[in-house]
Amino acid sequence: MATRNPSDQTIGPWPGNFPIDADGKVAEGLVVKSLSGDIEGRTTGSRRPCLTHTCPGWFITVNWETGQLMHICSEGWRYDPATNSIRVVGGGEISARYVSPPPLGTPPLPRDAWPSRTDLLRRKGWRNSPA
Repeated sequence: MATRNPSDQTIGPWPGNFPIDADGKVAEGLVVKSLSGDIEGRTTGSRRPCLTHTCPGWFITVNWETGQLMHICSEGWRYDPATNSIRVVGGGEISARYVSPPPLGTPPLPRDAWPSRTDLLRRKGWRNSPA
């Protein structure tokens, strides 16, 4: 079986209009909305092929306002170039896991367990966001 190289744009359905830098990294700080749209996250800059052998998708790393850091698969999210943002469209609320059995990945933490906005703004993806 061939090794999947994250810089190889021919493997899997990487969105052609999705912003990546010269090193093949995702822009840090792009807004990500959960499946319901009620939870917000930010991209950290990381991307890599999905680890599920039968999946043609790509993981991007999202730091959610819940305090959870997740690798979400492109089979469960879509990029909107008009708003330069990402939306979870399948799978769990913040996990975008479409290959998992129910409950489709890790659920969000309860709101009373979320980090403070001050703490969140110190994290990768959020550190350059407006307060």
